[in-house]
Amino acid sequence: MLLQFTVKNFLSIKDEVTLSMVASKDSSFEDNLLPYEDGKKIKNALKSVVIYGANASGKTNVLKALKFFTWLIKNSHEMQQGRKIPRDIFKSDKEYKNEPSEFQVIFIHNNIKYLYGFSVTEDEVIDEYLYYYPNGRQSIIFERERDEYKFTIDVERQSELKNKFHSKNKLFIATESLWEYEKAKVPFEWLSSYLNIFINHDGLEGYTVSSMHNDEKINLLVKKYIKLADVGIDDIAVDIKKSDDIINSDVFKLLSEDVKSQLLKKVQDANIIDIKMIHKAKDKEGNITNYKFDIDEESDGTQKFFGLLGPWINALLSGYTIVIDELDIRLHTLLVKKLMGMFLDPDVNKNNAQLIFTTHDTNLLDSDLLRRDQIWFTEKKEDKSTDLYSLYDFGGVRKSISIEKGYLQGKYGAIPVLKGDWN
Repeated sequence: MLLQFTVKNFLSIKDEVTLSMVASKDSSFEDNLLPYEDGKKIKNALKSVVIYGANASGKTNVLKALKFFTWLIKNSHEMQQGRKIPRDIFKSDKEYKNEPSEFQVIFIHNNIKYLYGFSVTEDEVIDEYLYYYPNGRQSIIFERERDEYKFTIDVERQSELKNKFHSKNKLFIATESLWEYEKAKVPFEWLSSYLNIFINHDGLEGYTVSSMHNDEKINLLVKKYIKLADVGIDDIAVDIKKSDDIINSDVFKLLSEDVKSQLLKKVQDANIIDIKMIHKAKDKEGNITNYKFDIDEESDGTQKFFGLLGPWINALLSGYTIVIDELDIRLHTLLVKKLMGMFLDPDVNKNNAQLIFTTHDTNLLDSDLLRRDQIWFTEKKEDKSTDLYSLYDFGGVRKSISIEKGYLQGKYGAIPVLKGDWN
């Protein structure tokens, strides 16, 4: 469960900004909350947040920062000595060129609260730290400043790993997890597996098909929701074709040698997943006939919705935090609301899954759907950097007012300022 993400000096983000999933004192919409234990207190996290803002205000960059954070954690152990860390700094201020990029998350995993963060330049890890709160009090697992480390638990084991495997461009949490140090391995599991971030939507259909093939429960749920979405699909047929079956087929024999050669490179020692969307229709006699279509023959919106279902259902079943850019693209508002509703419904979201997304769809700014602390905005400041803030930061926003109307009128910022004569 994600509680907070903080980033500084990355893409359009110059000064530190924080996206918080911790619920405010707002008492509305209890179904939108996830209770968690923090020491001896019971607090609440948010099941979902949405980020609005003008084009080029930095909405996507907040998500890209989170994606880079997880990418470096997952790939750090493979970094060769001397390899540059591919961070993207704030480029509109020369003073930030040599400043580190900073990242930090607070999260809950296996009922334990963790705080992990690091700062990096393109050459090295400047600092890194991992804390946990087993009894509600902060305890150090490790702290690091360049090549200097501090350990207060399992000192001998951690010192051994540091002495053998320290590298200035590698994150120590990745090294410790790789070598099965449990106190680092557990938070590393959440950091590397429980944050699923989708900036580019290409390939989502393959994600869903693979999930359907590997998990019968996901297979049945995808078929259920695609039918409920009223996109005209009555069933889905997934067929796994082995490469030998393709090579020995009559169709393959009819192909030219060039096409055969290209196909062989693609299917050699691999299984090919074939998926068909089944539409049912009545003929003149009233008989029902099944018509099969390839996924790329469906509408763009149907393809997008089908692609989302795999990661969506997987997150809900596994308790992941899913992060997606521009959720509303090619999807009807009512369908987006249904997708959001799956995370907000306690009968559907039984495993503390969370949703973070960006959108331009102002129809979702509904006081009957979202709490004020679930609505966030990005705005470009005078120095071209990104500011990130919540609707809850605006005191006196009554629950009875139209949030959508107020947003479009510019009361909360985060809208484009259109200049000049457009005639």
